[in-house]
Amino acid sequence: MPKNSFFRLDEARREEISNSAMHLFVDNLYEDITMKMVLDSLSMHPGTFYRYFEDKDDLYCHLIRNVTQKRAAYFSNSNEDSLYSYFLTGLFGNVNGMVTEPLNELEIKLTKTFSYIPEDILLKVYVNVLKGESFPMIKDILRRMRVDGYLRPDVDDDLISFMFESMQLNLILFFREFDIKDSKLQHKISKYFAEFMGHGLLEDHKYSEMVSDLKGERK
Repeated sequence: MPKNSFFRLDEARREEISNSAMHLFVDNLYEDITMKMVLDSLSMHPGTFYRYFEDKDDLYCHLIRNVTQKRAAYFSNSNEDSLYSYFLTGLFGNVNGMVTEPLNELEIKLTKTFSYIPEDILLKVYVNVLKGESFPMIKDILRRMRVDGYLRPDVDDDLISFMFESMQLNLILFFREFDIKDSKLQHKISKYFAEFMGHGLLEDHKYSEMVSDLKGERK
């Protein structure tokens, strides 16, 4: 996480730094980015940079945290159907266009870099940023779904929340293990897994009803 001195900057300056950094990570492979490139991109002296961030990894983690929090906040403030669609689709990306995307084009491109960063950085982002970030919200969604009669009676909220939160990490590791690089195939597998997981949680009639509603097929 950035140091306190970074958060003492005014919002416009923090946004300027974040936007410049996002362009850098989107336009270059993570492992090719040197500290000189970081400093040049941010127009920043080394002493100033290290007053705000520990290193390049810290900066990247900050950017990923920003976009995941923005996306989570959007769905937390949305209606029930949007919350349920968020649950079925995961932290990164949507399933079959069912989710209205709250991120701008640059932020969406940044989330895609998550699939290609070095594995040690991937794990660092998961442990330091994503783990625990969405856990409370997922549990709240499960609670609402239970009240509305969607969930099977034997669902363990803690287990499912943990599994769902780590779902994207596991999918990325799966794609790497089996060298699946085609984005359309990745999307198809992610969609299958999300729907498979959702179907296992929901009462059969409620699952069909929810998916139909989210796809706009119900009249």
